[in-house]
Amino acid sequence: MFLFVLSWSASVGQVSESFEIFKNSTALQGASVGLSILDVTNGNPIFEYNSSQFFYPASLQKTITTACALQLLGSAFNYETKVYYSGSIENGKLNGNLIIEPSGDPTTNSKHFNNDLLAQVLSELKAKGVKSIMGEVLIANKEWQHNTPQTWLFEDIGNYYGVAPQLFNFKDNMYTISFLQKADGLSPSIKEIDLSVPYKFDLKLTCSSSEKGDHSFILGAPFSMEREVVGTISAGTSIFKIKGANAHPSYSFIKELEKQVLIANGNLGSNAKTLLCSVKSSSLSNIAKVTNYESINLYAEGILNTIGLSFQHSYNGDAGIEILENYIKQSKADAKQIIIKDGSGLSRLNAVTPSFMANWMCDFYPNKDFVNSLPVSGESGTMQYLNQVGIKGKVRAKSGSAEGVVNYAGYLTKNNGEVIAFSVLVNNAYQSKYSIRREIGVFLESLL
Repeated sequence: MFLFVLSWSASVGQVSESFEIFKNSTALQGASVGLSILDVTNGNPIFEYNSSQFFYPASLQKTITTACALQLLGSAFNYETKVYYSGSIENGKLNGNLIIEPSGDPTTNSKHFNNDLLAQVLSELKAKGVKSIMGEVLIANKEWQHNTPQTWLFEDIGNYYGVAPQLFNFKDNMYTISFLQKADGLSPSIKEIDLSVPYKFDLKLTCSSSEKGDHSFILGAPFSMEREVVGTISAGTSIFKIKGANAHPSYSFIKELEKQVLIANGNLGSNAKTLLCSVKSSSLSNIAKVTNYESINLYAEGILNTIGLSFQHSYNGDAGIEILENYIKQSKADAKQIIIKDGSGLSRLNAVTPSFMANWMCDFYPNKDFVNSLPVSGESGTMQYLNQVGIKGKVRAKSGSAEGVVNYAGYLTKNNGEVIAFSVLVNNAYQSKYSIRREIGVFLESLL
């Protein structure tokens, strides 16, 4: 035991020296830095710096949401969307309605999973010889609901990363606009939109040869049918694509269905209904993994709303946050060291301390589904950018980034097999994210 203490004492000195080099690097000049390193076996601190100071977590917030969901709902939890029809089928006509009962599944027809509701419905209708629906396609709560967190910025909610979940979701609640690029200073034109959406687009977009890449925003409130596209895209003669948030997934689903089946939208009411098909999602453990690997805001917010629905029968973020906060209060974590405003981390009003994040990792280390939901350094998900040779494959962590923000929290396996939990949070930085990531990678490598 005494030798163990001496060993750690020597390690602490090395960590302190490495951290001074890291903190004083050019990449971190003027930035706010916080750090917490804990022994994962007992939660004892190894090294800390500004560990009780609040930072903006960005997508580290997803680790709070996914960990709680795995614990509260269970790793095997899955969604089930049921599709019914009313009336009778005669001579290729459904003399009734198609009725969809959603469950809040954020992965319906997602590019990341195979639960293709649209294909399944079309297949079952074809098998029954249905070519036209004389009634309506009814989706529970198909009208837009205000599930967008109130603390999200207006400039975010029209873009693909600012998409909010609904009880019925479709194709990641996202659409892609393909623009025909033009010469410098000219406005591009829309070539096509990959999904049926109800929006009218006002283009205030300019092609620029001086600003390469995408510097555009899609602006518009979720309940509005108007979208304003502003900013710049690269000049040229090719196709340039921009992704936007779709607040009307039910509309899009019905329109896509209508391309294959005639929908008369007749007023055919009927209380009796027959099950046509049901589509189950992948397990929550798989959804949590994709959420953290790819840092998908829609999934995180959908999971948060599902927690609210499961425990308070209310599909909204506020209900989910209340459950999360109550769970944290009953855990070993210090609830005073975190402020939760959403499930994904997009809200700038989220706040957390490095100490909380590292302790959170310690608390959930026994939950292997959570640990495995975190991408691996230099290999997978958003962690592929932390690719120093020395730490490749030795760190499982979640990243969190935004303008002036580069954060990491997770686990590092040392060369001797020991595992440490860590969080390193960098806020208010003005140097490139690449340079900050590089310095973080060098520092983590020194811990091996």
